[in-house]
Amino acid sequence: MIKTEQKKLKIGNVPNLRFPGFEGEWETKKLGDILQFKNGINASKEKYGKGVKFVNVSDILNNEFLTYDNIIGSVDIDNTTHEKYLVEYGDILFQRSSETREEVGTANVYLDIDKTATFGGFVIRGKKIGDYNPIFFNNLLKTNSSRNSITSKSGGSTRYNVGQETLSSVELFFPQIPEQNKIADLLVLLNQRIQTQNKIIEQLETLIKGLSYQMFELKQFEFSVLPLKSICIIKKGDQINSSALSNTGLYYVMNGGIIPSGYHSEYNSEGKTISISEGGNSCGYVQFNNTEFWSGGHCYTLISIDKCIKNKYLYYFLKACENKIMALRVGSGLPNIQKSALEKFEIKIPNLHKQQNIILILDNLSSKLDIEKALLKVYQRKKQYLLQNLFI
Repeated sequence: MIKTEQKKLKIGNVPNLRFPGFEGEWETKKLGDILQFKNGINASKEKYGKGVKFVNVSDILNNEFLTYDNIIGSVDIDNTTHEKYLVEYGDILFQRSSETREEVGTANVYLDIDKTATFGGFVIRGKKIGDYNPIFFNNLLKTNSSRNSITSKSGGSTRYNVGQETLSSVELFFPQIPEQNKIADLLVLLNQRIQTQNKIIEQLETLIKGLSYQMFELKQFEFSVLPLKSICIIKKGDQINSSALSNTGLYYVMNGGIIPSGYHSEYNSEGKTISISEGGNSCGYVQFNNTEFWSGGHCYTLISIDKCIKNKYLYYFLKACENKIMALRVGSGLPNIQKSALEKFEIKIPNLHKQQNIILILDNLSSKLDIEKALLKVYQRKKQYLLQNLFI
């Protein structure tokens, strides 16, 4: 059970949430007192792609923690160099530079006990020289207060940087090791639950794709084939100025992406409408919009659906064919899908009874998927809450 510290009664350097049995203030430590910093390897290009695994910026950003197996790149170096740039259990790796201040100095911990690695030139290694729980420290470095302590000291204008001296001077609050261990154990359990939830979602998505492929083969049923233009009107949306968008609002705005580009006070498309991204890297993305929304200049909507086909069946068929639709894109700088090409896309149409059976199956699975995704968001919010309240 975690004890809540009332903020108005909070005395000294203690967190808002605390496990029972732990008292006293947390101690301020400079990173330079517990980590020894070093810049990474800059090898010639022919050395990369073989040899020892080496930590790069993408590894730091894309993993909850680092192990030998989840590091992508490798570099061919001799044993002496490897020893000099050694990464082992408990070491902390920092992103050395970034185009945005928000990412510079992002950190991750190496947690592989059995294998050692090395690290690249855009990374700074913090070699473990002090006493700390590596999992606790990894999570501490992901809190808002820790990130602000690092990013506020970064330099640059078009590209932001942190150096060894800057990182050495950063001060953070640490409890005693037993309390670090307790916090680390809780966050490990929560991370495991998040990983399990991600696997559940992946398996459901795989199941839906597999069933969709089988059902839309339709080899055991009679069906007709018609071009999309014969069963609906493909309407291009209306461009809206970015200055008219807000971060929140009544109606989301769909453009060329897979998420809303903003919100608007008006809508131009009804609910229960299928949309297809027209331009950008995600062109061809198929979406079913349950509520009213604004269809932007890089978005198609399908309206006036013919009575021979159910709206939801058409959505599931197009979603199952999403890769084929995306293959219709033309252009390189800003790819797009021409309306004429989309109009010719062929739709398999069985009888209405068969369509309804397919809708029932995929609706049930999609509802289950939505529930699991919502549960994942709950766990992720819970983790963010703990990160900001179990730490100072």
